Amino acid sequence: MDRFQAIRVFREVAARGGFAAAARSLNSSPPSVSRLVSELERDLGVRLFTRTTRTVALTEEGEEFLLKGGALIDELEALSEEIRARRQVPTGRLRISSVSAFGQERIAPILPGFMDKYPKVSVELELANRMVDLVQDHVDIAIRVGDPDGLAASALTARRISSQKLIFAAAPGYVARNGVPDDLNALDRHRVVKQVSGTWGREHALLCNGVLRRHSLPDSLVVNSANAARNAVLSGGAIGLLGDFLAAGPISEGKLVRILPEYETASQPIYAVFVHRGYMPAKLRAFIDHLAGALGPPLSV
Repeated sequence: MDRFQAIRVFREVAARGGFAAAARSLNSSPPSVSRLVSELERDLGVRLFTRTTRTVALTEEGEEFLLKGGALIDELEALSEEIRARRQVPTGRLRISSVSAFGQERIAPILPGFMDKYPKVSVELELANRMVDLVQDHVDIAIRVGDPDGLAASALTARRISSQKLIFAAAPGYVARNGVPDDLNALDRHRVVKQVSGTWGREHALLCNGVLRRHSLPDSLVVNSANAARNAVLSGGAIGLLGDFLAAGPISEGKLVRILPEYETASQPIYAVFVHRGYMPAKLRAFIDHLAGALGPPLSV
């Protein structure tokens, strides 16, 4: 028995004062209406109506059930309508997970504009260099760097939203005091800030005129944060291998200059990853579209 359907039929019988009238209203047959009400009564273990050949009247238990059961149906229908509306109008809380540096520099600045367009959406941004489980952690969308390996065998979908590469940069003051290295090996004679996170960053694959060269930076100054590396470079005290999205602004403002421009890492894709569903909530669809428009093409440095 579909209990909610049975309650709807029961309420219609009470409102129409009879099974035949309820059946006409529901575009059903009197036997079907009578059967559902009887099944509901058996399930509850009480009589909801007293029946005569001429009248159908609520029992005391029927009146109580009509009051409380009817309210339940109203709440269910209101909730269903609200959920359906969310597919059309972005609303609710959007939970975003992002790698730290990209989230701080590129995602956080575009969130106010998104919320201006969709004021019924609230946003929670979590910055962490870890692989979140979107389902277990109740995350709507995750921003990840690198190829989305393994997604084909999961319930996840990825959409490319940007890219990054690493470039060498230094402050003009550092260059004025220490000169410019003319080759990777010359970096050993300079102070270089090296970002290391787990096994990442201990060695880099650098492209020079299409030729790949593996190189490990000096270990004189090691940090585990991309922003910390950039700040050390901005201080004028070190050279750094920085993400282009971190260096582009300071370079355009004259706070940093690019050095060893012939060396850079290959471009890495940045993806928005989300759970594949039969339908996509309007808030998620709107944010993915906003990402694509707000981030624009890769930065030029």
